[in-house]
Amino acid sequence: MNCFDLTAVEMIVINDDGMLSYYPHEESFLVSMTRVATTTGKYWNDHKATKLCVHPEYGTWTAFRAVVVFTSRGDDSSLSSSPIVITPAPCPRIAKSVFNYALNGDTENGYGSTIGKEWDELCKYLHGSIVPGSTWEKVPETMKPWIKLRDCISIGREKWKYDEPQLLYHYTKDLEILNMELRRFNKDEQRREDSVSL
Repeated sequence: MNCFDLTAVEMIVINDDGMLSYYPHEESFLVSMTRVATTTGKYWNDHKATKLCVHPEYGTWTAFRAVVVFTSRGDDSSLSSSPIVITPAPCPRIAKSVFNYALNGDTENGYGSTIGKEWDELCKYLHGSIVPGSTWEKVPETMKPWIKLRDCISIGREKWKYDEPQLLYHYTKDLEILNMELRRFNKDEQRREDSVSL
């Protein structure tokens, strides 16, 4: 959760007295974003093999940042309580293999730091760590198979997959990525302004 996410949630709910908000980090009530995704009725969850949540259009290329609960003000009968079914199941065998490799590791190549971690500890490692990762060479070897796992799902990959800087930032939280993107954006803006003035 970053300042942008917090500000966005606060702006949405600023005038609602009956609102509760929860974030998936230590300072807040623990929130299972997998459960959030499946509760929407819009995601399929591969709870047996990879634990991935897959949207029928966006695939695995979505990210939940917060849960905001409002008091009910109307008819909620349109809400779905049954999980979505995607046929055939979108998690191929390779995804299960990558998941097992990521989870069990290869201690000779440094993947062993995920071995034996409980799910909450593993989630904190994968989503709560700030590690160098402004280029693929800097990404810790223990994170690379987890990033690859998400890419195993073909649904949504072609159209919705995060670009490289967004993907790297999602997993590493390396602020250098944001700085590099801001510099790139400023250079692009300057080029556009220069071309218009010609």
